[in-house]
Amino acid sequence: MKIIHTGDWHLGNRLFRVDRTEENRFFLNWLKTEIEEQKAEVLVVSGDIFDTWNPPTEARTMYIDFLASLNGTCCKNIIIIGGNHDSGTLLDSEKEILEILDIHVVGTLSSLQPEDMVFELKDRDGEVAGICCAVPFAPEMELKKYCTAEYESGGFSDAAYGELYRQVCAKALELRGERDIPVIATGHLYAAGLEGRLSGEIRESEASDDGKRSIDVVGNLGSVHSDIFPNDFDYTALGHIHYTTKVGGNGKIRYSGSPFVMGFDECKIGRCVLAVDVKKGEEPEVQKIEVPSKVFWVRAEGTLEEIKKTLQGYIKNPPEKETNIEVYYDFDETRNVNDFIQEELEKLPENVFVVHFKRKDNPKIGTISLGLLDESGFDSEGGTISDEDIFKTLILSKIEIDKEDLDEEGLSEKQKELFDTYLPLLMQARDFEPEE
Repeated sequence: MKIIHTGDWHLGNRLFRVDRTEENRFFLNWLKTEIEEQKAEVLVVSGDIFDTWNPPTEARTMYIDFLASLNGTCCKNIIIIGGNHDSGTLLDSEKEILEILDIHVVGTLSSLQPEDMVFELKDRDGEVAGICCAVPFAPEMELKKYCTAEYESGGFSDAAYGELYRQVCAKALELRGERDIPVIATGHLYAAGLEGRLSGEIRESEASDDGKRSIDVVGNLGSVHSDIFPNDFDYTALGHIHYTTKVGGNGKIRYSGSPFVMGFDECKIGRCVLAVDVKKGEEPEVQKIEVPSKVFWVRAEGTLEEIKKTLQGYIKNPPEKETNIEVYYDFDETRNVNDFIQEELEKLPENVFVVHFKRKDNPKIGTISLGLLDESGFDSEGGTISDEDIFKTLILSKIEIDKEDLDEEGLSEKQKELFDTYLPLLMQARDFEPEE
């Protein structure tokens, strides 16, 4: 079968108050075209469809319109799973209607049995061509029922997820029977043994997917290892990590990454969807397809003099596309960053915007500072900063991070892990409306 694997869309996201609706719509239109060009029979979206549990109406409408637009194309199976940013209940609320269009939604583990997450996939001729194990994001409360054996400290995720995937795989093999068709699985979780973007290690890895370094996700929270996925899975499509990478060097277990920049620390990472040819018992053929950019996200980094030169470059050579810039400046107590670059800010082209200022502190001294609550974090109209920024600052103020032996990127990854874990809960609490 030919699969398009994507995920972590975060529809409805606003990065420092920038409306991303048109950027989202541009991607979905491109994705439909790419599905047709690739003649893909299956689309897998591995969680975090939306950015919040209560997404804006426009984001929900865009999602449904896109799914409906695939009706009548070569894509005969669409698999949607819930991520940690999604409301599984919201996704599941449209489940029965969408199944009429061969759109399989598994928003939450909740009260599901393993067989409820397993179903057949059909090709363009209506013949069964594969089996899917659609496993969504699973909070610890829902995983506990799968952790039946004793496990070592820190091994809960491996034990629980391992048993969950074992049971789901058993149902998939039972459904497949003697048919010579592949089994694919999904997940939305942290996995250990990733390749690419960040690392606490010194050595470089030529085998890494993006030519950088081999990593483990910082910390043990929720990290699972590749051996918890049964060998009978011919491909496992994961979500939660925002860049394209393999798990444990295994080409059958991959993250597609997000098609969008979700933070300025990600702005230099290539954006991809994966086109995957899957056959039973064979290594899948994987093609990374670069996602075109409608909007540029750029981090202007360095000393105040270097940042001034960067902004002057945009003034002399205006970009073709909308460009949003984060000024990430070295701390200089003798000068005010806004005053120093004020002239450049006033002369920027009409499609270039400085949307955020962030001070780069020395990670070896003082406390962690994201620059979220200083005056540079306020919008241009003098309004208050976002709830999300306040929650991020609250998280960092309550949870201590050991900064020893961490470079800037390592520290950033630890912070991101905390945000991904706790921010959705705080945003959900903010949006909660008790019934009258």
